[in-house]
Amino acid sequence: MPLLAILLVAAAPGQDVVQLTSKTQLKELCEALRAQPSETDLDPAQIAEARKAAQARREEAVGRWYRVEVSSKGFAFGRYRAQDQQLELDGDRPLRAIDDMLSLDLDGIDDVSFAGSSEQVTAWTQEKKAKALKLVVVWKPSGARCAGSAAAEAWRIAGHARSWELLGAQGTLATANEEGDPVGAGPRQMRVEKVALDTDDAPLENEGRSRLASSQAALDRCAAGAVRTGRLVMSFSVHDGRVREPQVIMDSLRDEKVAGCVARAISGTELAGTGHGTASLTVQ
Repeated sequence: MPLLAILLVAAAPGQDVVQLTSKTQLKELCEALRAQPSETDLDPAQIAEARKAAQARREEAVGRWYRVEVSSKGFAFGRYRAQDQQLELDGDRPLRAIDDMLSLDLDGIDDVSFAGSSEQVTAWTQEKKAKALKLVVVWKPSGARCAGSAAAEAWRIAGHARSWELLGAQGTLATANEEGDPVGAGPRQMRVEKVALDTDDAPLENEGRSRLASSQAALDRCAAGAVRTGRLVMSFSVHDGRVREPQVIMDSLRDEKVAGCVARAISGTELAGTGHGTASLTVQ
């Protein structure tokens, strides 16, 4: 059966993603990525036609998106960044799927992380230990030749992903986009962690947070446009009882639009005191 027919067997009508689940599909895909005709006993015209057919087969394979489910033992978590509430994917080893027959080398895997509280991460880890957690990846081959063999029932393919999903017993737990950035399930919010002036004498933490309370609605509107969670630290000065000249001095969001929005949101906010100050904020 030709590659297209085999792959379409697993694809739902109208769906642009092939469900890659079997050894047969994997073998056909790998053969397509390696496609090179035998030119023995062929005349020049036949050789040209065979090469054209092989190229078309490779292009067909490379042009499709594939969906694979990686079992709990086929991937590993990296560190949890409590400050940003993000759990990283361990990119030091390839993902292993389809009964360990497929090793996936995906570009950008070192940058993939999922948004989650410490409680959620604890629950995910427990599900993973119970082998109830899956990593679902939609990816496309890079076009490089496939490594491995049918005899060993092991193949290795390079590619890049367009989405990442943690799937648990109750459904989707967290997702990340093509860049590996966490995708929130609902509108993001801005939490003011700390506001301090250089003239403060050991202020109470809650008091510091309340200093920007009047800007909370504007800050939440800024957070709603963020594509990822993370932390901002702003510096500013206080003149005539208002925040002036806010500037970003640390930005784990890597989002100039959100940073600019935050600067505008706190500029002019009433703030008792004088001198210079800093504000630490988290998008969650």
